[in-house]
Amino acid sequence: MRNFGFYQDDKKIGTIANGKTIEYQLEPGKHRLSSKIDWCGSRTIEFDIKENETKTIELSGLKYGTLILPLLLTILLIYVFAKTQLNTNLRFLRVFGIILFFYPLYFLTFGKKNICE
Repeated sequence: MRNFGFYQDDKKIGTIANGKTIEYQLEPGKHRLSSKIDWCGSRTIEFDIKENETKTIELSGLKYGTLILPLLLTILLIYVFAKTQLNTNLRFLRVFGIILFFYPLYFLTFGKKNICE
């Protein structure tokens, strides 16, 4: 929904949207690339580039991020339905729900520098 900031040698050189491709011309030499959105970001990639050399870097967001919310909501709905309509207690759904809740929470706290791959 929002764009990632793209940084070369700690200077913002542009933004990139999810699923898009961009090209940048870099001077020969050592460079560091990273991306950032809010307080979360990627690891810094360091590399050398020679004259007339092409490098391709792929940036992706939170792995499985588009699956987590729908899966979490489905588990919640099944759990609520089973609890209220079937009068059963599906404890294993609680475990899956807790895991799915804490997976993205990790990347918003301790793993905030590893949200992009």
